[in-house]
Amino acid sequence: MSTIPETLPEIPVSPAAPPAYTLFDSRAVALATFLGTPVAGACLMAVNDRRLGRAGRAAVFLVAGIAVTAVAILIGWNSPGGVTGGISLILLIGMQRFAARVQGEAVKVHVARGGRLGSNWAAAGVGLAWLIPLFGVVYTTLYLPEYKFEHGPKVVFGSRDEVYYMGAATQTEAQSLGNVLKSNGYFLDKGVTVLLDKTAGGTVLSFVVKEGIWDKPDMVASFDEMGREIAPSVGGFPIEVHLIDKKRAVKNQTSVGQVSAGNDHVYFMGTATDVQARALAKALAADGFFDGTGIDVFFSRQSDGTALSFVVKDGAWDDAGMVASFEKIARDVAPTVGGVPLHLHFDNTNLDVKKDMALN
Repeated sequence: MSTIPETLPEIPVSPAAPPAYTLFDSRAVALATFLGTPVAGACLMAVNDRRLGRAGRAAVFLVAGIAVTAVAILIGWNSPGGVTGGISLILLIGMQRFAARVQGEAVKVHVARGGRLGSNWAAAGVGLAWLIPLFGVVYTTLYLPEYKFEHGPKVVFGSRDEVYYMGAATQTEAQSLGNVLKSNGYFLDKGVTVLLDKTAGGTVLSFVVKEGIWDKPDMVASFDEMGREIAPSVGGFPIEVHLIDKKRAVKNQTSVGQVSAGNDHVYFMGTATDVQARALAKALAADGFFDGTGIDVFFSRQSDGTALSFVVKDGAWDDAGMVASFEKIARDVAPTVGGVPLHLHFDNTNLDVKKDMALN
């Protein structure tokens, strides 16, 4: 009779094979971010998720990394150097902590199973691989235009005021532009800079102005009026008027154009459109105000509202009968410019507003 042994022999169990792929830990993500911005760190996280079978989330990481990098570049470009350094540090720490939180456990399990970590050299390579094209994009879109502006051809007026000209703009046009700016008192040899750029898309006149000027409707309107005066010297209407800061970033953009009705004209500015100006000119002719004698009307739409300006003889703004007749004309044509409310301006021959009436 056979006997059963008290202990059974152990059956050898083959351990599971370690993963054949590598994963990047949070330190590698931080290194890639340091060298190649958040998009490089996000790229490593996307690689991890693809290797873990999470392809959908991997794509989300990559898209998010591109978006965060784009926003960070724009903020950094428009911020002082100290702020830029702080933003970079926040992004670096944030990416490392984010990677540790969403993938840290998976990386620990991977290592416990005998899996290997991706090398820091590979992480650095990914960072540098992203850095090169990013530098190219930033240089092309941000630095190159400023370089061209600062080092392009220019005409100097006095010893400090200057007009830079680009694209199809010529030195002769830049000279004519500067002469107008001198005659109207804008160029006073105080270091004022203006840029004239002519491309297939049209003519752009850019004024480098002090911080906040672009937020003042009356100042924006004055630059639009200056653009109207300048347009004939640079090839005619329409033109775009840009107010830009010292870094050449566009802070306000308006259009200035002219619509003719025989010898009479409607000048439109701000966000007013050519279509509206044509409708206004047609209505003024139908109302009998445009009679072919060279009358000019100014139509402006700014952030503070719509304005119709009529040039009248001195003192007409104090004549109740004249005021009433112009009010009737303004109300008759108001539907063509968006209706009321609007401002009715009485200007002298120097285009100074002598009376401002609000029509409701």
